[in-house]
Amino acid sequence: MDKKSILAVVLITIIIILLPSYYDLIIDKSQEQNNGIEETNVIENKTEKKESTQQKETTLNNERKIDLYDSLSKPIKFENNIVENIILVETPLITAKISNRGGGNVLYWSLKEYGAWSSESAKIIDENLKNGFKFNFISIDGVSINLNDYNFTNGSEIESNLILNANDSITLDYYLNIFGSQIKKSITIFGEKYHINVTVSIDNSEKLFLNNEYQIGWINGLPSNEKNEEEDYTYSDAYASMGGEIEEFNIDSEGKVEPVLYIGETEWIAIRTKYFLAAIIPKDMKAEYVNFSGYGYKSGEVVERRYAADMNISKKDIANMNQNNKNINVSDSFTIYMGPMDHSILSDYQLNLDYLILNHGWYEETFRPVTLFILWVFKIFKLFIPNYGVVIILFSIIVKILVYPLTKKSYKSMKEMSKVQPLITELREKYKGDPQRLNKETMKLYKEHKINPLGGCLPTLLQLPLLGALFILFRSTIQLRGASFIPGWIDDLSRSDTLATLPFSLPLYGNQFNLLPILMAGTMIIQSKMTMKDPKQKAMVYMMPIFMLLLFNQFPSGLNLYYTLFNILTIIQQKLIDGTGKTKTPEPEPIASKKKQNKKR
Repeated sequence: MDKKSILAVVLITIIIILLPSYYDLIIDKSQEQNNGIEETNVIENKTEKKESTQQKETTLNNERKIDLYDSLSKPIKFENNIVENIILVETPLITAKISNRGGGNVLYWSLKEYGAWSSESAKIIDENLKNGFKFNFISIDGVSINLNDYNFTNGSEIESNLILNANDSITLDYYLNIFGSQIKKSITIFGEKYHINVTVSIDNSEKLFLNNEYQIGWINGLPSNEKNEEEDYTYSDAYASMGGEIEEFNIDSEGKVEPVLYIGETEWIAIRTKYFLAAIIPKDMKAEYVNFSGYGYKSGEVVERRYAADMNISKKDIANMNQNNKNINVSDSFTIYMGPMDHSILSDYQLNLDYLILNHGWYEETFRPVTLFILWVFKIFKLFIPNYGVVIILFSIIVKILVYPLTKKSYKSMKEMSKVQPLITELREKYKGDPQRLNKETMKLYKEHKINPLGGCLPTLLQLPLLGALFILFRSTIQLRGASFIPGWIDDLSRSDTLATLPFSLPLYGNQFNLLPILMAGTMIIQSKMTMKDPKQKAMVYMMPIFMLLLFNQFPSGLNLYYTLFNILTIIQQKLIDGTGKTKTPEPEPIASKKKQNKKR
């Protein structure tokens, strides 16, 4: 082979090796610019002017919202001369706006009992975000049809406002004649429920559905209702219950996402933020598969996660059963939940929706049983005590009483350890070159003085699962969200008790000046001074409290309140132990003097 041939082979080899990387680079850039939305295979109306890719990207980023299905195909439009009509609905629990556009499409849904940082009520569906559930299908002509693009005929007499009492319910009916078929949608709203029932009835569905199937789903995720949007969206995920197992789908911290298709019988789909949930539950049927997609919009450090989820409902069995009768009529019902992530509410559905509570990541999953137990205890106390701060005080006293025997034994063990510390120092000097002998003599010393070296650590070790569970409880459960203890100081037990915001941020500490962590660190210093007698350990008296101050500064105030109270109770307990039943034990003699006495004998 001549030099030119060899050079050609080398160049071709290099090109082949680098080509995949080149394609990956191009694809990655395209995905970043489009915020994770695939815009390939777009079916556009020929009468519309084609926008450039750059113009589309700018529009998506500026509006911060995308209807994912409109980006995949343009539905056929037809004029039905029906004016849009919006009904305002109020119940003791929710405020909603229901439109005949889409046949009972919910334009707005807020929860009266839960406030939001930026408004009076927490929102599940926001008019500005244009999120919510929708119904779509591929027509027999191969075109995507989204029912939210069409105004239905209002079959109900109600035209403006509707107020429901707790025990009331009402059904709104809507009709649409399309391509030789009639679609009827019935929306049932309940006075004391966070869900609605949706029934979709279709006559002559064989004239509409390609492959006798349609999709019902949710678009554009959920809005954030929290001051800390970054943390709120960190909890934002999409889920599907398939065969009794929960499949999870998420957008990463950079806003990147790859659409995923899960094939299998599906009981429900759900999208959540930290405290709120939207779920679509088919009744008396199961979907064939679920398609997850979405996009992430990054603004500073916050990534807004906008999920889209679709369940595919197949009617092939009905079509096969009606081979001789061409008229196929479909009637399917769905429950659509839009409310708080409250364990007691979601568990009533008996569909494993409550599994999503306290189960975000391995940390919550590990402590979940303990956290649920503490939550149950808190709820019982709350029946008699209206303030969760007082509940925490009572809970800390009960915990201290329960662990009192262990703490007392631990405290005595620590005092004995401090007394024999000089003897241990002697042994370390004497056997510093013989670790095995040092260990043997140290254990012998413990045995002589009846000391358990782990006795002082046991109560602390027992506290760790409790502290972990309480951290999750105050941070993740909606019962503690917005719960006030002392107005003007501890206004929300789920957030830090910030008295002032610094104009700068300190490493680890942050930029929030909180009082409870300082009080907690102070109680730790007092407690440490009462137990540590060795001058060489003086630095430890301050090191651990300072570390805990930095660690706990941005933790929920409810956790800091509990820990501070627990430390105060421990200090009182130690004072009581020192003041009562205090038997003065003689100080242990140095090892050297013991040997001298033995020699004299």
